[in-house]
Amino acid sequence: MTASFEFSESFARVRVGFTPDLPLAEFYGLVPSLLPEPPGNTDIGEIVEPPAAVQVGRSTVSFLFDPTAASAEVGFTPDLPLVEFYGLVPTEPVAATIPVVWRLFNPRTGEQIAELLDCWVQDAFSRFARTAEVTVYDPDSAIERAYPLDTPVELWVSEDGGPFELRFGGFVSKTSNDADTTTWKLLAHDFWLRRRTVFKTYSERPISQILEDLVTTLTPLTWDPALVAVTYDKTLTQTWKGDPLDVVLAELSVASDGEEFGADDQMRFFFRPRRSSRSPRDFVEGEYLDAEFEDDAQAEVNKVTIYWGQSGATGAVSVQDRASQLRLQQQFGAPRPVVVEVVKTYPELASEAEARQKAAAILADRQVIRTGTVTTWGGVRIRPGDVCAVRAPDQQVDGTYQIAQIEYDWDSGETVVKLAENSEGVVDVLAQLSDEVSRIDARAADGDAPLLEIVDLTEEIVVDVELAVYTRLVPGDMFVLGTARGGLGDPVAGGGWIGDQRRDAVQVR
Repeated sequence: MTASFEFSESFARVRVGFTPDLPLAEFYGLVPSLLPEPPGNTDIGEIVEPPAAVQVGRSTVSFLFDPTAASAEVGFTPDLPLVEFYGLVPTEPVAATIPVVWRLFNPRTGEQIAELLDCWVQDAFSRFARTAEVTVYDPDSAIERAYPLDTPVELWVSEDGGPFELRFGGFVSKTSNDADTTTWKLLAHDFWLRRRTVFKTYSERPISQILEDLVTTLTPLTWDPALVAVTYDKTLTQTWKGDPLDVVLAELSVASDGEEFGADDQMRFFFRPRRSSRSPRDFVEGEYLDAEFEDDAQAEVNKVTIYWGQSGATGAVSVQDRASQLRLQQQFGAPRPVVVEVVKTYPELASEAEARQKAAAILADRQVIRTGTVTTWGGVRIRPGDVCAVRAPDQQVDGTYQIAQIEYDWDSGETVVKLAENSEGVVDVLAQLSDEVSRIDARAADGDAPLLEIVDLTEEIVVDVELAVYTRLVPGDMFVLGTARGGLGDPVAGGGWIGDQRRDAVQVR
């Protein structure tokens, strides 16, 4: 049982004494202070100017460390006098106090960058949504100069006092400065696959050989044959003229069996069949802080557009569920039918009929998948694609879900997990839920391909017709004195010389 606390803003500069056996003392290299003791039987030091208000709960506290102020989360066990001093009571859920410690390393030298102050990490099913952000103490900008753009770094993490494990590997993509700190935006090594375009021709080459040539000649990634498993290693003859590398790899994946590809945290390329594992963590009562799922219980898609074919023989098919669009219009009070569209590219499809069948299948699958977000703590060993149990009674959720994305925020101690119901068609939903920097889908699509629109009209069509009957009095002399009599009263001529004598129209029904 542990508890944490929070100082009020008026007491931001507070000194705390630590004994060497406390984890923060080892992590920050603190030396126990010899300050006057607070009330109670203690020998671990004193908090100077105790705050007037203490908020019990899981939160952060700012300590003044010379030469800089850092944010840290501190847990106190009941046998420590500070608990008695402040009258703290352990909060629920108790599991929220599992400590998570992140460390930053230089993979080239193996040295720790000890100045890490904070980090945020996002891991996702979509490889191109894997990013991180770290802040280091850098008063003289020495670290910024030592780690220019594209320099690889690694984030290692320990949970509940366990050994440190590699959790994120990437490179510096953006640098910013603020006071005595430097902040890096990191991109995962997968992004090396988006930095090059392909101008190559291959004749009668197996997919595995094409992959090896592309990776070794166009990227800094390591080629490890043990990490490459091509299900159907077909022999291809293909020419690419300026296509992005990640799009080319996606085409090779489709030509085989839809394998996933990317780069791992150690900068090694992989190409393998999609797989999912049992999550080491389930999200049931007591294992999360908050859960939010869509009220309509559906990740409803009512229009699917597929671009098919390649090498000149291309086309596009769009399949719509008009009944769903009208239902959403009524549900949200929209002025017109609500269209929720997904656009996919399948160069391996050779005909319009195949594309139509694929679009119809996606449209059917995507209508039964529920999605949601769970806020929890820790969970550093869960991975995108893992299968877990989710039970949130207040959201009417009780089932098996797959993990789409995980966000770790060291400062708040919270972990945000995006999930999708584990059913047929979930792979597309997992990719869509990922906050990808830019999507692969539709990048290889032929924008000039003719689009065939297929609308599913399952609703009865009702046409309302309104009929109105009017009467109008026309004096007889307007006809007698018409064009045959010189146009004195002809209505076509504006009433003739004597003017238009017709009466106003009167509606009778």
